[in-house]
Amino acid sequence: MDKYCSGCGKLLQYDNKDIEGYIPFNKYDDTNYCMRCFKLIHYGSSYNNKEYDNEYILNYINNKFGFKVFLTDLLNINNYVIDLYKKINGNKLLVITKVDLLDKTLNKNKIKIKLKNIYNINEDIIFISTNKEYNIHYLVNYLKNKKENNIYFLGTTNSGKSSLINKIIELYDIKRDNLTVSNKKNTTLEFININNKELFNIIDSPGFIIKDYNLNIKYKNIIKPITFNMKKDEVINIDKFYIKFKEQSSITIYTYENSYIKKYYKDIEFKDSLEVSNNIDLCINGFGFINIKSKNNLLISNLDINLISTRKSIFGDNDGQN
Repeated sequence: MDKYCSGCGKLLQYDNKDIEGYIPFNKYDDTNYCMRCFKLIHYGSSYNNKEYDNEYILNYINNKFGFKVFLTDLLNINNYVIDLYKKINGNKLLVITKVDLLDKTLNKNKIKIKLKNIYNINEDIIFISTNKEYNIHYLVNYLKNKKENNIYFLGTTNSGKSSLINKIIELYDIKRDNLTVSNKKNTTLEFININNKELFNIIDSPGFIIKDYNLNIKYKNIIKPITFNMKKDEVINIDKFYIKFKEQSSITIYTYENSYIKKYYKDIEFKDSLEVSNNIDLCINGFGFINIKSKNNLLISNLDINLISTRKSIFGDNDGQN
């Protein structure tokens, strides 16, 4: 009888260690994880990362019956991610993960309304935090009320799909091994069915891939918004890229804690330029976003302009409590 890896979904095999799903023959009967997942779980190392084409995943999903849950984390809501979400057919839900990073003074309902208006989203939006177990039960009850046999969990790689499913497995005592979770891309290699009688059939999926900016830091537990008053022709250096402001403006940076950030006047070569209007968010795939208060002409260095999109501010002028 065939046996599949509980972590990534690959068919377990002991014939070729260079092929996904490999496990030594003497371990085949004793474990449910392939060597790749074992190394990811225990050592954080990875190899043989298979990448599905986004169109393949979309075609597969759009030909399946069931309800679709699309996840993206708080710092990676941008045009590229929302475009993927909109290509998913049928009944669906947008879930925004990692909201334990969200400043508690910000009003989530107002942010939700802004997101719906900015990106023209008609479906429901639910905020969750796997770490804090925020809204997990609410999400599960929401999905149970859909009365669908199959619930597909989708999203970009590292959006938190497997972490959320593992939390549901834990909270609802589903008799099943955990999925493999890591900060590496392409952790989930196949569509994984998690059958259970208590809730609904959960189906994890390989993550969509979008080109992003790879930060040289690990994900931290809180967002640390940092505000600067940029003077005319002053430069902000974040990680390895630079942005020069041709006009004075207040800016707030929303990224991962402990990112390297410094401002100064710096005479370097700037390859690209971008004009922005008042109170916009400059979104950078894989990094987060920068709220810019005043209309400006930006000069950009060491950052692919194709990773940038803009939107009206989702946090600016936000008041009230949760």
